[in-house]
Amino acid sequence: MEAMKRVTMWSPPLEVLAPYVRDGLEANYAQVDVEVVDCPDLRTLGCASPGIGGSTVLLEVGGEPCAHNPRYRHVTFDMAKMASDCGQSDGSVFGAGMAYPGVLEGHCGEVIATLQAGGVNRSKVARVGRQRECIVEHYASTRHSGLSNLFVSEGRPGPVLKVSVERRTGSESSFTQALRKSLQGHPDIGAAGARQVGMGGVFVIEAGQIRSHVMPDYECIAHKYYDTETEEVVSDFLQFYEHMGPDLLCLAVFWTGDPTGGKLHLRESGEHTHFFHMGELNQAGHYHYDVSPDTIRYTGYFNVAAELVRIGDIYAELERQSKQNDEGR
Repeated sequence: MEAMKRVTMWSPPLEVLAPYVRDGLEANYAQVDVEVVDCPDLRTLGCASPGIGGSTVLLEVGGEPCAHNPRYRHVTFDMAKMASDCGQSDGSVFGAGMAYPGVLEGHCGEVIATLQAGGVNRSKVARVGRQRECIVEHYASTRHSGLSNLFVSEGRPGPVLKVSVERRTGSESSFTQALRKSLQGHPDIGAAGARQVGMGGVFVIEAGQIRSHVMPDYECIAHKYYDTETEEVVSDFLQFYEHMGPDLLCLAVFWTGDPTGGKLHLRESGEHTHFFHMGELNQAGHYHYDVSPDTIRYTGYFNVAAELVRIGDIYAELERQSKQNDEGR
């Protein structure tokens, strides 16, 4: 696959972004508090590193064909190595990715990553059991399959954007999408050729419940769900769970747009968030949105990415193969 690509993101002082985040969220939640604070020790929440500061990088890895097309399912990525390739051999890594079946006795699943490259690994994985129940386990490996969206930093304490919201009144039921759309309200962000902002952060669902999913094992999907010609999902296949929460720790990555105008083939949703229960409940997976607007309450801590790094761009590889095939005709 194509080599690593690196581009600069707009990373203004958090004080510049705070008013736009506040204004956007006030249109969606009854109570909103946004301020720049010193990052608390995130290890007390369940993270591997105390903070999310220092040499910040937004990392996009792989893509849907690597996760679903049998031709590419063998492709794996090592989070510690990728951090090192970004210049962070001891860096902090957190975010969302697809589990590597090779370390799960063949099972698929959702990786909730929080680790220090070459050090502490407090990551977890959610997978689907025989009765379609959610199973949550420690994920000791640094290797994942398919795809991921990660935030890499030195893991240092420092300024963060603290965001607290309560009681959803608007139509945007995803907290991360609400944050993303709030940032897009900045006059210099989002338009074609404009600056783009990427952020990573940790937030806690303190009250309320959410909808989520976990990727089931391939052999448990009895129907054709992926078109290998168009490289797209054509039928539902995920195992969904309603009403997980509260007390969920969410690890999120999101961005306002592709600073290259689409050449990096970034995840279309513009965000990727995985979570696990902060206690002992078997609740973890991919966060979608809240299902309890009257009681939902989030508190999170976020930082901007100075750089975006694209690794394993499967879409660029497919374009290259298609061009070679056309030239060979």
